[in-house]
Amino acid sequence: MRTTNVKMIGLAGLLLSLAACGGDSRGSGPEVAAIPGATTSASAGPAGSTSNADRQLPLGASKQEIDRLYGAYYACWTQHGVPSAPARDGSGGPLLSYKMDEKKYQPAVDACADKEPLGAPELDPHQNPNFADDLREKLQCVREHGLSMEIRQGGTDNADIWVAPETKANLEKANSDAGMEIQRQCEISAFTQR
Repeated sequence: MRTTNVKMIGLAGLLLSLAACGGDSRGSGPEVAAIPGATTSASAGPAGSTSNADRQLPLGASKQEIDRLYGAYYACWTQHGVPSAPARDGSGGPLLSYKMDEKKYQPAVDACADKEPLGAPELDPHQNPNFADDLREKLQCVREHGLSMEIRQGGTDNADIWVAPETKANLEKANSDAGMEIQRQCEISAFTQR
């Protein structure tokens, strides 16, 4: 049984953030958060910038919490000139515009770095010494609740769980409201330190 408590992890995360001051402090938030070339300052920027507390996603963030923070982040992009590209399936927006011409829109993304949502510290392997064990516990939980998933290496050095095998039925089940809630509850259960 782990004895690390949440307060100590939060304090360690704060100390690491302060020590890194100016480094890349993005957690393992939603995949849309990983913007190549964008950096996130660990300290509040100039007047009008967003503090870390205002953009910190909590462990087990709801879709509404995630959408709210990313909505503000992408609104900043559009204020700095990134248009909302239309897409046939409704998934357009400033992120699609950025992906279509990263070089052109990188200055706008950089200007909004202090608004980029930060992933929960518990989901960052650099801040959570129990990350690998917690991830295996999350995987076991989602499998016990009927989701077919596996651990895979994500971007940089983060790992997460992914639908596997990626059949239409498995993807639909995992991406359904019930499947997303199972994943959220398993994440909270697995990554909450006891």
